[in-house]
Order: sequence, then structure tokens, then C-alpha cells
Amino acid sequence: MTKTYNDIDAVTRLLEEKERDLELSARIGQSLLKKNRVLSEHNEYLEEQVGTIREEVAQLHHELNLKDELLQFYTNAVEESEEGSGSPTSGSSLDILQQKLRDLEEENLSLRSEASQLKSETESYEEKEQQLVNDCVRELRQSSIQISSIAEELAKKTEDASRQQEEITHLLSQIVDLQKKAKTFAVENEELSQHLTAAKDAQRQLTSELQELEEKYSECIEMLHEAQEELKNLRNRSVSAGTPRRYHPLGLFPMDSLAAEIEGTMRKELSLENPDNEEQRVRHKRVFETVKNINQSVRQRSANSATNIPGSNQTLSSLSSALSDTNGNNAAPDNRTQSMLQETGSSDAAVDAPEKRSGSEELKLALRRLSLRRQNCLSERLFFEGERERRNRQPADSVDYSNRLVHSESIMSLGAWASRPYLPDKLQIVKPLEGSATLQHWQQLAQPNLGGILDARPGVVPKGFRPLELELEEVYHYADYEEDEPGEQYFQNLPTTTTSNPSVPPAHSLAPSASPSSGWASEGRVPL
Repeated sequence: MTKTYNDIDAVTRLLEEKERDLELSARIGQSLLKKNRVLSEHNEYLEEQVGTIREEVAQLHHELNLKDELLQFYTNAVEESEEGSGSPTSGSSLDILQQKLRDLEEENLSLRSEASQLKSETESYEEKEQQLVNDCVRELRQSSIQISSIAEELAKKTEDASRQQEEITHLLSQIVDLQKKAKTFAVENEELSQHLTAAKDAQRQLTSELQELEEKYSECIEMLHEAQEELKNLRNRSVSAGTPRRYHPLGLFPMDSLAAEIEGTMRKELSLENPDNEEQRVRHKRVFETVKNINQSVRQRSANSATNIPGSNQTLSSLSSALSDTNGNNAAPDNRTQSMLQETGSSDAAVDAPEKRSGSEELKLALRRLSLRRQNCLSERLFFEGERERRNRQPADSVDYSNRLVHSESIMSLGAWASRPYLPDKLQIVKPLEGSATLQHWQQLAQPNLGGILDARPGVVPKGFRPLELELEEVYHYADYEEDEPGEQYFQNLPTTTTSNPSVPPAHSLAPSASPSSGWASEGRVPL
């Protein structure tokens, strides 16, 4: 029934059927009323006829009484005349009177028979009238019952019609509400489409900024490659034109040994005192001063801007990490390069933000702030979880490594900036206290191996040794790096190092380790 009420067409059909039923019942009532009226008129006509017949019967009784009196008078007169005179004329008159009497008796009998006939007819008419009245009463009773049932049905149908009218009004109100909701949804859809267009514009702007940052990044990589080439040339010149090579009693040091690391560090310190590198050192100093000034100006500008939020530098760190992931063949930039890119990007955003400040821009800026804040929280949480797991995995005796790090000017510390992951400003002061890659590298160097068994060493001639007729500069060792892109792979593979006390020799930092080659390192011997 509820489904029928919910359907408007079905409700209209039901209403039409009920209206037709009401019209039919009204017509039946009208026909019954007409029939009742006809029967009442016929009953009145019959009553009038009965009245007239009764009047005729009374009139006939009256005439009969008069005739009876007249006959009685005649009989009395005849008797008196017979007693008074005995003439023969009396006999003839007597016959005449008797004849009249017989005629009167016959007429009386006919009148009585007619009266009895009229009486029987009146009785039959009365019976018919009574039967007709009973039929009319019965039909009236039935018609009244039908009228009451029709009235009840009419009341029920009126109630159904009122309820259906209420449902129709309720459905109309629901239709109005749905139309309002459709209008609101249309407005929201328009707003969302506007936001979508604004987001697309912002994405285009960000892609353009990303392309600019990629260009800057490629320029920085080119500058890094040039600096690596210059460093390689300077190192070759310092090796070729420097002090004479000092040999260990066991021969030349392999490139992957601890002694080679110490020798490289000392050679680097001696080469810095060479006046040929003064120009290179002055140029590096100028570059560092320029970067420092840029950092200070960008920090002041970002501190004065109202749109700066905590963790806003996370965007460029994510951009730099994405660039380092996509361009796997390029060397990763150091922290200073990343800070330069980050601060230039944030300064550009801070300068361009006050110029364009519409509703869509403010919404986009708010969404960007929320995303940056969420990324900052996630990066901090991941960093602290990684640090906690690393502390749980690391043994207790390898926590203190402050005296085991390589010198900042050593050849092994050239890739420190490239291999160090970028952290936000809040996390840059946090340094890992355990699990140093340099410590592991030095432990591997202190272990005995056969990596340099085929190296030529003066003073040590193995059994069956035969020198090769090759120049020393053309000999390539197994542990040497490729010269196509030396800085790229070298800076990616070198571990992260920090500045330590240069007065402490690196060889003494391996004393607490449990490696069996720690004695060799302390005595100055290098394993094969």
C-alpha cells in the first residue's frame, strides 16, 4: 500500500475509481428515492379510491334504507287499504304491489350482491394496498441500509482522499527540498570546478617552478662536476709535482687501506700550504661567503613574510629528493646546495604570494600549508623511529665514535655533503650517534684481505716475480674508480663524515674495535 501511495499515477487512478463509485452510489440513491416517491403517489391514489368507494357504499346504504322505508310505507298503506275496502280493484292493486315488491326484493338482492362484491373488492384492494405498503416499507428499509453503507464508504473515501492529499503535500515538500539540494549541489559543483581550475593553475605554476628548480639543479650539478674536475686535476698535479713518494718498508699502500687514508689526509694538509692552490682556496671562500649571505638574506625575508609556516622548507627537500631519485646518474647535491635551492624557492614563493591573493589562491595556500605541516610531522616521526630502531640494533660498544671520524679535509670526506640526507631545520641539529658508515669502512680496511697482493712494491720480491714493461701511471688497480665521471660515483659511495679533532690520528680511533687487525693499525702496518 505504501508503494501505491508513493506512486502519484496509482493514487490518481484510485481517486478516479472512488469518484466513479460515489457517482454510482448517488445515482442508485436517486433512483431509489424516485421509486419511493412513485410508490407513495400510487398509495395516495389507492387511498383516494378506497375513500370514494366507501362514500359510494355509504350512499348505497342510505338509498337502500330509503327504499326500505318507502317499501315499508307502501306495505302499510296497502294493508290499510285492504282492510278499509274489499272491492275487486284491491286485488289488482295488490298484484301490482306484490309485483313491485318482488321487483324491489330483486333489486335489493342485486344491490346486496353488488355491495358484497364491492366489499370483497375493497378487501382485495386493502390487501393489495397493505402488501404494497409493506413492500414500500421493506424497500425503504433496504434503501436506508444501502444509504448508510454508502455514507460509511463515502466517509472512508473522504478520509483516504484527505490522507492522500496530505501525502501529496508531503511529497511536494520533499520535491521542493530535493530541488533546493540540487541547487546547492550545483553551486558546490561550480565552486569545486573553480577550485579544480585554481588547483590546475597552481599545478602548472608549480611545474614551471619545478622546471626552473631543475634547471638550477642541473647548473649546480655542472658546477659540482667542474669543481670535481678541477679538484682531480689539482690532486694529480699535487701528486706528480709534490714531495717525493715515501715508501713503507712493506711497499706502496693500496688505495683501499687505512694507511692510504692517513697518507691522503696528510698530503691534503700539505697541499693546502702550497701557494698554487691559493687562488682555488680564495675562490671557494668567495663562493661560501656568497652562499652564506644568500642564506642570511633569505632567512630575514622569510622571517618578515606573513605566509611562512613551520616545515615550509619540506617542499624543496621533497623536490630535491625526487630529483635525486629520477636522475640516478647525477650526483646528489650537498646540504648547502639544497639549502640554496630551498631558500631561493621559498623566497620566490614569499615574493610572489602578496601579488596574487584571490579566494582560490588563499585556499590553495591553506591546503599547501596543511600538506607541508603534515609532511613535516611525518618526516620527524619517521626520523625518530629510524633513530630508535638503529639504537636498538646497534651494539653498546659502538656508541662513542666522536674520535673515530675522518678529517674534514681528507679524501674520504669529499662525499660527506652528497651522501648526507637532507633534514628539516628542526632536525639538522640532530646528528646520528651510532652506526657511522665511516667507522664501518675503516673496520673493513683494518681487516686482512688480498686486494693489493698484485700491487708492485719496492723491496719485496715474491717467488717467481717478473716485472711488467709498463709505465707506472698507466697501471690501473682493481680498487680504482672510473675516470668518466669520477666525482659522481665517488660522492655517492663515500660515507657521511663530520669534522673531528685533526690532532688525533685516525689510526688510534680503531683501538676499541674487536677486529683482529687492530694491532696492525696501531703498529703502522698495513694488511695485504
